[in-house]
Amino acid sequence: MVSGTVTPITAATNTVGTPIPVGRRPYAIAITPDGSTAYVANYGSNTVTPITTATNRPGRPIPVGRGPSAIAITPDGKTAYVADSGTFLYTGKGPDGVFVTPISTATNRPGRPIRVGDSPFAIAVTPDGKTAYVANVDSETVTPISTATNTPGKPINVAPGPDTGPLPIAITPDGKTAYVTQSTTITPISIATNRPGKRIRVGDSPFAIAITPDGTTAYVANVNSGTVTPINTTTNTAGKPIKAGAGPIDLAITP
Repeated sequence: MVSGTVTPITAATNTVGTPIPVGRRPYAIAITPDGSTAYVANYGSNTVTPITTATNRPGRPIPVGRGPSAIAITPDGKTAYVADSGTFLYTGKGPDGVFVTPISTATNRPGRPIRVGDSPFAIAVTPDGKTAYVANVDSETVTPISTATNTPGKPINVAPGPDTGPLPIAITPDGKTAYVTQSTTITPISIATNRPGKRIRVGDSPFAIAITPDGTTAYVANVNSGTVTPINTTTNTAGKPIKAGAGPIDLAITP
């Protein structure tokens, strides 16, 4: 996603389609469970662009908060949650990004912004659709949001001591644990209690995390270490780092 466009690729043939115009600096994308609509968060336009996947036509931009950087859609496909991270510039009252904007996918209208922590940068929704977890970089917290009422819960402190963050967040398929990255560690959060567990040491600057479909292993890409760390989700222990190329910044796991 560059130059204010999204490029569709036909998976069957790996052919590139015509770029679809969206907003400035498209930063994140999520697709509804039925596959009918792709929602694109435009960091530079403070909007979200819905794209009809059947025609690859963009819809009317949806206004959200400043600097949308992440988007997650509930399993029932009814709501898209957008993390408005701001510009990471501090005003006299603090950061200019402190909200998550819910969007009704039926109407493509934004709801009332939900106040979370400072600079929300990542978001994930539990498999049962009941809770959205938001990682707030500058607050070093994770905020749980009840999707039934769109109300935030008590912030969860996840980066005490020398670590900073959090950044990406991923939830196990059984919905029992959320894993969130900090500068050199991963913190598991019990979804039943919203309590953080013992931090797991990984590499330097873990910037992406993905969990296997069976939920047994979380893989963490460490940008500055050039490695990927596997984590046993049953014991929350890190395995031997796997060497990758320089600066691994993302990863994906086959179904």
